[in-house]
Amino acid sequence: MLIPRLVAILAVVLGLLVPRLGLAETEAEADAKAAGRTPDAVKKQEKELLPPKDVLEKSNAAQAPDAYQPKGVDLGLFLLLPKLEVDETWLSNVFATQYDAVSDYITAIRPEIALNSRMERHSVTALTRLERKEFRRYKKESVTNGFAQLSGRYDIGERDNLNAMISYVRDNEDRGSPDNSGGNIPTEYHYLTFNGSGAMVTGQLTSVLGVTVVNRDWEDVGKSTGVAANHFRNRTEYEQKLRESYEFRPGYSALLEGVLNQRVYQHKRDGADTDRDSMGWRASSGLGVDLSDLVRGDFLLGYFRQDYADGRYRDSHGPFVKASFNWTPTRLTTIVPTLERSVEESTATGVSSLVRTAATVMVRHELMRNWFIGGVAGYAMENQIGGSIKTKTHNGLLRSTYLFTPNFYLEGEVGTRHKLSNTDGGGFVQNTAMFRLGAQY
Repeated sequence: MLIPRLVAILAVVLGLLVPRLGLAETEAEADAKAAGRTPDAVKKQEKELLPPKDVLEKSNAAQAPDAYQPKGVDLGLFLLLPKLEVDETWLSNVFATQYDAVSDYITAIRPEIALNSRMERHSVTALTRLERKEFRRYKKESVTNGFAQLSGRYDIGERDNLNAMISYVRDNEDRGSPDNSGGNIPTEYHYLTFNGSGAMVTGQLTSVLGVTVVNRDWEDVGKSTGVAANHFRNRTEYEQKLRESYEFRPGYSALLEGVLNQRVYQHKRDGADTDRDSMGWRASSGLGVDLSDLVRGDFLLGYFRQDYADGRYRDSHGPFVKASFNWTPTRLTTIVPTLERSVEESTATGVSSLVRTAATVMVRHELMRNWFIGGVAGYAMENQIGGSIKTKTHNGLLRSTYLFTPNFYLEGEVGTRHKLSNTDGGGFVQNTAMFRLGAQY
């Protein structure tokens, strides 16, 4: 997302002071175990590639070195990690409107508890989080959100494993969402997700088979003209994925990936008396790179297709692209460019789906062991299939995190979002400034 006209200036913020500065590798691994993360888990986390949709959400505090992580409460095989964050945010355009924008201040309180296993093999983690957002002026925008997740990994051998995760999200739809119903209050939704996968390594070949099931439910909300019947959007999405990776030379792998999906709506007929069920597939191949600490990433090219049960909806098909790279030009700097073109579900009237192309670049730099700065710039295009609306969105974010002690940190952000649309009233500019105080044990 390219930074629009707003030039964001971020003040220096304060954060965790570490017990000491240069740990040897073996000491770092010991700290990782004390924090409930095995060295292997640390390496897997370092290799994590952020998809375009999630790159904005990654917290600097969560990526701090193990020596800066909280000690937690020792429960034997498990470590309990409580945390509390308090945010104060200024939002320039509360309702994400093109005209007559109004601003407000938002106070957010976010308690969280994590439970991490500390076993030599296998892994179990649990996380629960509550969030209360209180608007100072527009009280009806105030919301309460929640998140809970339980995940585990079972190590069959040194390189083979099984993974499972179940999560629950209660949140409220962004006012700038393409499917926002424009209710008198934000639209509340609930997602229940299960993800299971297995990885098997045979020589230079790594095979991963995964299954994902997501149940999505939206609440009806009142409008000035009646009721927005969001329950017609309720659906269950299934996905099956097979990925093959063959390392043909050290640091380089040939990739082959196939994905099937089924989207089943709870109401076979929606408000327009149409059936939105669909089935789709995606096939892609490409290159995986893992060159020590310098570059890690995947580049995939392929084709996708989504076919709809009701002939009144246009099928979606076209080229698929997904690229994510972690580039570390120095030990203190990480650069993550990403690119993805995919098909997204839409429930706008007469629209079958959205074809979305998104590109981002994230930069994170360690000024000191306890001070991180970073930013994200990006651009996204969305085209309706079966509709005429086309949008372009620019996003920018600058963030700084300073860590005081293992128990306290301060974080600051300034961000902007500029959406352009080919329809009058469909675009908006939204700017934010936020300071966050965090306490953890």
